[in-house]
Amino acid sequence: MPPVVDPNDRHDSAYRWVILAMVTLSGFLVMGFPTTGLSALFSEIADTLDLDLVQIGVIWGVGSVMGIFTALIGGSLIDQFGTRRTLVALCLATGVFGASRGFAFDFWSLFASSFFFGMVQPVLPMNFVKLNREWFRSGQLGFASGVMSAGFATGLMLGARLSATVLSPLLGGWRAVLIFLGCCAILLAILWAIAHPPVERRRGPRPALRKIIGNYRYVARFRELWVIALAVFGVLGLMRGLGGYVPTYLREIGWDANSADTAMTVFFFCSLIGVVPISHISDRLGNRRLVMAFGTTMMTIGCALMYLVGDSFWGVMLAMAVGGFCFDSFMALKGAATTEVEGLELALMGSALGFVGMLQNIGSSFVPPLGNTLSTAGLNLPFLLWAGSGLLATLVLLSFRKRKQRSPYS
Repeated sequence: MPPVVDPNDRHDSAYRWVILAMVTLSGFLVMGFPTTGLSALFSEIADTLDLDLVQIGVIWGVGSVMGIFTALIGGSLIDQFGTRRTLVALCLATGVFGASRGFAFDFWSLFASSFFFGMVQPVLPMNFVKLNREWFRSGQLGFASGVMSAGFATGLMLGARLSATVLSPLLGGWRAVLIFLGCCAILLAILWAIAHPPVERRRGPRPALRKIIGNYRYVARFRELWVIALAVFGVLGLMRGLGGYVPTYLREIGWDANSADTAMTVFFFCSLIGVVPISHISDRLGNRRLVMAFGTTMMTIGCALMYLVGDSFWGVMLAMAVGGFCFDSFMALKGAATTEVEGLELALMGSALGFVGMLQNIGSSFVPPLGNTLSTAGLNLPFLLWAGSGLLATLVLLSFRKRKQRSPYS
């Protein structure tokens, strides 16, 4: 059993490193690996279930669309029930619904299981971010967020590389892989129930729609929260656009399959290299938004390079390296910056994270297909729109200035 730690002493407890290790492992197994692992398995799934490209796109996008709505509800539930209960429940539900995809027998059965999976999985990162804020001081929060995102990044990179080429042959096909990953999430639910110290909580009123709406009306008053949310909107639109389009684009311009898949691996590998040091730099500087703006600038340049380099192998690899270097550090810092919004109470941080998550999922749901529509006019034109999305994020972050407190003697 975990030690009983007073919530007021968590910032000084050595047990916070155990919590960070659990958060990082959860990000790897429940978020990162299953995300790119699914996309790597799509060719096998399509052959088995006789799916076309449109149907595959629907399955890929249903999670982001559902996240628009569940992020709002999930954020309030985290505030209401605390991180321990929601982590256990969400990991359990993610595992059950994730594993159920392995039993799909046609498009609609796969859609239904993916629909329910997409309802619960997007809420988990908000839990991880709030948990870090509960256990780490602001001076260490950037580092802790970077370590957490390193787990995500490692999962994203290895999921793309190992799911189809290693796990599928080893376990006996895509069904077994999805069931295996679902069982990992269920195991993590058990581990969280054991590892997360219980907190004495007073029985409060049941969550009501009026209270949920009231919480979001309150957090929506924070201008700084809007800045973070709009920046995340732009960045996730850019990233999801690249992730879904680059492998297909490179094949269309004549690249072989292995080289095309290498491009996104370079993106995630460079992101993994940069995530912890860049996040730690934000602790030293004491300015999250400035470091986030640097990251959005790098992603914008990388995306614009994809428009310019054509079929040059090293040009594409440079573009992917530049674009990917700051992605996971940006995602780490957006969580830390959200929890540090001046005047925001800890009790409402779940709602604030849900608000940002809503904009994040809107961006990742609608900006990528909007860019794809430009491919009919030119295969490289989508990169211009996604670069514009990244530029929007940079301008929003740089334009924000905190209002100065007025002197009572002025």
